[in-house]
Order: sequence, then C-alpha cells, then structure tokens
Amino acid sequence: MVGASATAGFTESEPMGGPTTQQYRLSRYLDAALLVPHKPARNLAHAMFFLQPEAVGRDQIDEALKARPTLVVGIDFLFWFCYGDGPTDKDRLRRFEKGLKLIEAVRCPLILGDIPDASGATNGMLQADQVPSVAAMSAANRRLKEWAATRPQVVIVSLSGFMRSVMANQAFTIHGQTLPEGTTRVLLQSDQLHPSRRGCAVLALVILDAFQSTRPAGSAGDVRWDPKEVLRLGVNPPHGPAGNRSEIP
Repeated sequence: MVGASATAGFTESEPMGGPTTQQYRLSRYLDAALLVPHKPARNLAHAMFFLQPEAVGRDQIDEALKARPTLVVGIDFLFWFCYGDGPTDKDRLRRFEKGLKLIEAVRCPLILGDIPDASGATNGMLQADQVPSVAAMSAANRRLKEWAATRPQVVIVSLSGFMRSVMANQAFTIHGQTLPEGTTRVLLQSDQLHPSRRGCAVLALVILDAFQSTRPAGSAGDVRWDPKEVLRLGVNPPHGPAGNRSEIP
C-alpha cells in the first residue's frame, strides 16, 4: 500500500503518531477483510507525504517494486499531486501528470483512488489555498480515467463518491449492503478528511469491491463483506500486539 495519511493512519489526537494511530492504518482493515491466505499487506504510506509528494511518492513506488508485489493499493496516492501548493489549475494538473508518471512503473494490478472534494477540511486540517478548484478536480479525474483506460491492470475507486456521500450523511452501498442515510457521517473523523476506524473498515471493502468487479465471479467469497466484522478484526487483530487492542468505538 502506498500513499498519504489516510492509508498510513492518522488521528488528530496523535498528530505525530502514537499507539492509537496504528488502529487507523488502512492495511489492517484490508488484511481483516481478506479471507484468502495472504502475506500481511505492507504499508509504505506516510502521513508527511504532503510535504514532498514527488520525492516521497517516488521512494514509495521504488520500495514497492523491490518487493515484487502482486497488488498495489494507492487509494490516496494521487491526492497531493492535485491538492497542496499550486497557484493555478494548470500548475496542479502538471503536478498530477507527474504523479501518473510515477505509477506507470507499476505493472501488477493497481488500485487508485480518484480526487475527492475535501474542501470541508478547511476547518483547520487544510488551508484554503491547498484546495484545488472544482474545475481542477474534475480535470484531474477526467485525466485519470483517460490514463487508466489504456492500462487494464488499473482499477479506479471513486474516493470522490465515498467522500461526497459521507459528508452529506447519505446512504452508501457496498457489495449489495447499504448503510442507511444518517449513519455514514461517522465514517470520517471530525477533521472531515481522514477516515474513522469504522471508515477504514468500510473503505477497505470499497477498495476490494472495486477490485473484485474485475475478477471472476467466484472470487467474491475471498472477501469478508461484513463491515462490522472487518472493523472488529481491524481494531483488534487476532495475532496483533496486545498493546494495540482497544474497545471498538
């Protein structure tokens, strides 16, 4: 897994990381959701990705390729290639191209998230000038679809759709299961940017549902589709360190 703070794990109570932060690492929930025997997901993401997206992104991809991966997940890898510094939309889109160029090196199946509208996080987590315009976000997502269309190993997850539904507290459906309207806002932390532990469990299933849609029909049984069970096992891994155990919120 490659990317920024949503993948690496982040909570406002431990901005520099800590024991609770481990419970927000997206890889824990991906492992919890997978029923097939597999090596634990290796999480190369870093919460400081935003400081130097090109340099950090390159290092992550290089490290991932050394591991000869069978699957790479970068749900928020492209986020800071559109968000962050950028006086004009053209500047942002030029940087977005650099992000796409970096991940061209990945030849195995690759799952990427598109660019969401995280403008609600300008309450302190993001600065207003770090947020791209609606036009820039739309252009980046069009470019991503165009780029992915010629690469059959790439699966795009609608992170934008997830964020939009959750911010509006709307009903959200994953693999035929619907989380009712009025119950989804808790999938984001109060910073309106990072997933909560419940959100990590749901997002792991969103990722796997998108991937399974490209696989043979019989492979759906490879995934534990119950978000409550994925949450329980992600927070308290059966073989995880005792210090990471916690009551489910």
